[in-house]
Amino acid sequence: MDLPLAPSGTPYQQRVWSLLRTIPAGQSQTYGELAERLGSAPRAVGGACAANPLLLLIPCHRVVARQGLGGFSAGVGREGSLALKRWLLDHESSLRS
Repeated sequence: MDLPLAPSGTPYQQRVWSLLRTIPAGQSQTYGELAERLGSAPRAVGGACAANPLLLLIPCHRVVARQGLGGFSAGVGREGSLALKRWLLDHESSLRS
């Protein structure tokens, strides 16, 4: 999707969010991979993901931990958020098949 987005955030958050929009649907990257591309740290990437105000338009659900899902802040509690992240990833993967 190519929408002009202008969410409020720090310059670093803007860089992370811009990078997130380059991850194709049905694919994922780790916090560490993104951090390496940004010359940053995985926790900083996670913090920017948690501050993302446009969860579906800036796909932070496509960022996963090296081992496991990692986190997701969808405002429905930890278990609900992780279930939603898992569903989004599975749904996008099924669309690519």
